Amino acid sequence: MVSVVAQGEDIFGVAAMTTDLVEEARERHGSDPVVATALGRLMTGALLMSTTLKEPDHRIILQIKSRGPIQRLVAEADGAARVRGYPEVPVVDTESVPSRGVKLDVSGMVGPGMLHVVKEIGLKEPTTGAIALVSGEIGEDLATYLLQSEQIPSAVSLGVFTHPGKMVSEAGGFLIQFHATLEDEVIEHVEQALANTPAVTTMIQEGYSPLDMLQRALGGMAMDVVRTVTPRWYCPCSRDRVMEMLIAMGETELRQLMEEEAVTRITCDYCVTEYIFQRPELQALLSEAKA
Repeated sequence: MVSVVAQGEDIFGVAAMTTDLVEEARERHGSDPVVATALGRLMTGALLMSTTLKEPDHRIILQIKSRGPIQRLVAEADGAARVRGYPEVPVVDTESVPSRGVKLDVSGMVGPGMLHVVKEIGLKEPTTGAIALVSGEIGEDLATYLLQSEQIPSAVSLGVFTHPGKMVSEAGGFLIQFHATLEDEVIEHVEQALANTPAVTTMIQEGYSPLDMLQRALGGMAMDVVRTVTPRWYCPCSRDRVMEMLIAMGETELRQLMEEEAVTRITCDYCVTEYIFQRPELQALLSEAKA
């Protein structure tokens, strides 16, 4: 993933190839092609937006809640270019297998709904924002959020291509932001360049690097690279964190868990790691909760 500035620092751009990350999410959740595509776009968007965070431990969380078959998607990225995500409904279309030249109906599967954005940036409370989805294609929705909620004119292009074998073969995206009032000829140049820029998956298939994508999107404009980083899948869940969560549930709910099952199984939504607790272990946690 590479970040650049142009026209002094009036234009900011970032692009990433996320194929391996999106494929890992698809594999972990067993997602069908359309869900893998939608989640992959949202994860890529979260990564691109995370480049504006000032510290490695600052986080951005994107959540789509919709009335379409997909229902809910969540993606989270931090300032260290670590990302994770999950779909509430991993399989919504088991019969549709994509092929070259056929575009999945992501917008139709997402349907009408809301995009929620949460930023944890070291303040006492997270900053939050939300907009109604404008298309369900996700890239356009993120650009609309940035304009309406953060007053930053932006272009967002996201792409995920799933192979007929249901593996993710290409995934990535770019984000262009305009931080000042630019001269008309500069705006026209960029608008024309963006209009002529191929789809992200097409550029990846043709061998473009993230920097190549930005050069194409900005029409060959002179750029300065400000950061290059390799994004990676990361989930900070652990047995200790799950134990802390169980203790925080309180005495009543812990007792209920103990009474319902001899073995309690808790699965992380993001990475699908399962944590198993025997009844005696819950009893020990109950003692801590009562303390």
